[in-house]
Amino acid sequence: MAVSAQTVVTGTVKDEKGLPAVGASVTETDVKNGTSVDANGKFTLTLKGKLRVLNFTLVGYKTQKVTVGVSNVVNVNLEEDLNKLNEVVVVGYGTQRKTDLTGSISSIKSDDLNLGGTTSNIGQAIQGKAAGVQVQQTSFAPGAGMQITVRGGNSINTTNSPLYVVDGFISDNGSTINPNDIEDIQILKDASSAAIYGARGGNGVVLITTKKGKAGRVAIDLDLSNGNQFLTYKPALLNGQQYTAIQNATALEDGKPVLFPPSFNIANTNWMEEATQNASVHNRSLSISSGDQNSKLYVSGNYLNQKGVLKGTGLEKYTARIGAEKNLNERLKLAGNFYGSTAKVLQQSYSADITAPLFGLLTALPNIPVYNADGSYFRYQGKNNALASLLEPTNTSTNKLANANVSLDYQIIKGLTYHLGAGAEYTNLNEGQYIPRTLTAGAVNNGIAAQKASTTFRWLVENYLTYKFNFGSHDFTALAGVSNQKDVNEFIAAGSKGFPTDEFLFYNLGAGSTPNGTNVTITNLGNGYNSFKEQSTFNSMYARLNYGYKDKLLASFTLRRDGSSKFGPNNSYGIFPSGAIAYKFTDEEFIKNLNTFSNLKLRASYGVTGNDRITNYLYLPTFTNYSTVLNPGDPLQIGTEPKTLANPNLKWESTKQFNIGLDMGFFDGRLNATIDLYAKKTSDLLINIPIEQYWGFSSQLVNAGSIQNRGVELLINTVNIRTDNFTWNSNFNISLNRQKVLSLGPINQISVNTANPSGTVSGREFSRVMPGRELGELFGYVYTGVIKTGETYAPQPNSKPGDPKYQDTNGDGKITPDDMTFLGNSSPRYSMGLGNDFHYKGFDLNIFFQGAFGYSLYNMNRLVLESTTGADALNRFVAGVNENTDIPREGYFLSTYGSYVNSRFVENASYVRLKSVSLGYSLPAKIFDRIKVIKGLRVYAEGQNLFTITNYTGTDPEVNSHSGSNFGGGIDFNAFPAFRTFSAGVKLTIN
Repeated sequence: MAVSAQTVVTGTVKDEKGLPAVGASVTETDVKNGTSVDANGKFTLTLKGKLRVLNFTLVGYKTQKVTVGVSNVVNVNLEEDLNKLNEVVVVGYGTQRKTDLTGSISSIKSDDLNLGGTTSNIGQAIQGKAAGVQVQQTSFAPGAGMQITVRGGNSINTTNSPLYVVDGFISDNGSTINPNDIEDIQILKDASSAAIYGARGGNGVVLITTKKGKAGRVAIDLDLSNGNQFLTYKPALLNGQQYTAIQNATALEDGKPVLFPPSFNIANTNWMEEATQNASVHNRSLSISSGDQNSKLYVSGNYLNQKGVLKGTGLEKYTARIGAEKNLNERLKLAGNFYGSTAKVLQQSYSADITAPLFGLLTALPNIPVYNADGSYFRYQGKNNALASLLEPTNTSTNKLANANVSLDYQIIKGLTYHLGAGAEYTNLNEGQYIPRTLTAGAVNNGIAAQKASTTFRWLVENYLTYKFNFGSHDFTALAGVSNQKDVNEFIAAGSKGFPTDEFLFYNLGAGSTPNGTNVTITNLGNGYNSFKEQSTFNSMYARLNYGYKDKLLASFTLRRDGSSKFGPNNSYGIFPSGAIAYKFTDEEFIKNLNTFSNLKLRASYGVTGNDRITNYLYLPTFTNYSTVLNPGDPLQIGTEPKTLANPNLKWESTKQFNIGLDMGFFDGRLNATIDLYAKKTSDLLINIPIEQYWGFSSQLVNAGSIQNRGVELLINTVNIRTDNFTWNSNFNISLNRQKVLSLGPINQISVNTANPSGTVSGREFSRVMPGRELGELFGYVYTGVIKTGETYAPQPNSKPGDPKYQDTNGDGKITPDDMTFLGNSSPRYSMGLGNDFHYKGFDLNIFFQGAFGYSLYNMNRLVLESTTGADALNRFVAGVNENTDIPREGYFLSTYGSYVNSRFVENASYVRLKSVSLGYSLPAKIFDRIKVIKGLRVYAEGQNLFTITNYTGTDPEVNSHSGSNFGGGIDFNAFPAFRTFSAGVKLTIN
């Protein structure tokens, strides 16, 4: 019997928790007709077919088919699909079902991100969430970035950070977008999945998809939270009386007069307490979502205000996003994404040297006061007050970002779709600093000011065709496209000194009487004045073919040809191929008969990717300015001189990677596991090698050398308990990576020095890169104890009692630099994450642990404190008084033998951290039945970095003051103090 076109079906659709299944699709089985569920879980559909059978679908849930009864009312409760193999994930230039993936991809959904509290970037949001993705919070400073490495570092002189692609747009600022706007993240780890990005995919690719509107009425989500941060790094320091006694005793031991006579007025100052505080963090988010079957709109805004636990530091950030999609008809779809942010950071120098304010605070004399009687800063022997050095300078950074991209998808014929994507990104970074008269340098120069501004502009256009077709049991998806990109960077810096007042700060450089020349350096901004403009272009062609046979045998082949203006004319273009194959064993009879697996798939891939992210124009001869006086009394002559030697053969670093993986499911999807083994080799490393001086230069950048990374990754997801009222889900990942430098080309080693630990001791070698070793390995002497009174140690014949004793590692009977050896690697061998989600009626609890193992840090803070103001000085060696100690005498690093870089200060930094705990309660929906506006209310409390299990005694086991160097990491010196955060908030949903 034919069904009247006027038959109207209504009903509700809910999820497994009884909540509205917002966004679920309702379609007829026999005709193309459907609708979407609104924010209340309701739908209305006018039937057009004859079968009266409806399909209810939602990503992550099993599809349900329901026959419409006489009443024309259908109510459905969806059942969660524990296998989740039919989820659609984003891959480069397209999407695929998760079950059809042949490469190694880590997928992180919005619900799994670390959010709230002080989370302000992608690194903080994904830390510990993906196997094979090492994320280190190298600085706790507000606004500081994270160090993200996928499957080990590949490069020595270029970045090891992954490529970020946000909604199809390749962005250098992808890691800084608002994590609250993210729908999901896909991390392409192997060459098969990343090779579609060619010369830029060598370090892995992070694909970020932002939230879009959902079908139904307009929904407004308001999330408000406040929190407090509490210092966790509290070094043990001497008080004023202890410091005075030690300094006077040391002077007497050396036959010198006491430094602090009885007439000296001893104060008792803890400078770290004076400089730190319990600080606040405020987070405000607002999002508006609406849509129907043909249109989606999402608008969001976020405000984050974080005060630093170190006084005078902080972050204030505003972000806004608009995402829209529109189906104009069955063939044409338009989409647009617009993002803007502005962030102001009150910063300090956290560099690993003695110019950083933290060094002054840690080593400031505890027996002097902070202030004079009149409230002015107290100065001892004319030196800057340590607290004044922190609080008095103005040091700000303002970063503005605007990004927009639009896309068009047009179905030319059945199965053939054309995609056009175009976008642009603009950033402006403005940094300024002013040193006032309250500091010595400011008083001498009547104020010093400097400012620099840099802008970047990128446009990117993508055109590609996708064709899906099949022949019998053979399914094909073919992709072919072209990409064009241009980047323009501009920079300007200026400074002056000699101001009539401190009120102008750095906003009126013209008021300074003298431009800053080379005789005055200002922290972070260099000296003098400078400007430049540079640009680069990138043109590409790419293709991919995906093949499937009976939904069992899968294969994927990609090929990309990239051309970059960053490389020499002999290597402007490169080709990057990859291939992958997978087989699903799940439906094979011999597997079914085992009654063990609900999913079983074997994958293997191989491919080549590259890393092109180097400075522009390095293949060209470049020039720089110089100035000189030709004859005494003559004016200064300005000119130019060569800066670098040309290398027309320069090209990108190339990474070849093999991956084999196994995806397994058990108990109807309640237990899922993935294991991957990989081996990758990066060749043509960009290295500065020494050359003969007759060229006029000491070194040249060339492609030479290679690095190898091998590893294993394991991911396990479980549904432990699932009842009507209680659920418990767990996820665990762990990864192992082993790195080896295979070759450095024509050179044997690369050495890296520390900064000075004091004003009288120079930097020493602490890291060495050599073939057969890892990047960033710590290098120094093996410490074996303290030379006691009357002891003779043959390798150190001139040592004094209290001097350190070092191991004669080469057995030549003397301590020389040849006795230096490798003391530990500074990159974790193992990384892990463990999360547990609990839901009981309206309550939800998330507990997440994160950890890293098998690495060491050089605790240079400990070295400095032990020799200055640290409490360990109480147990130092004193001849005839305290010889039962392993702490050398005062000032030992000035001794003849050895170095302060030794195993005594190299500590095991392995740790397990309770990264976050979140507890929430959602009020029952029936409470709001009479309040038509409010649809949901959740209150929650959260803690971040709650406790850490570690033997490391420094600032924090994640810090790395040399994190900007791929081969000189692992130093803990003057890093921003670590802290924990507690926050509470409320989330309100309005319809």
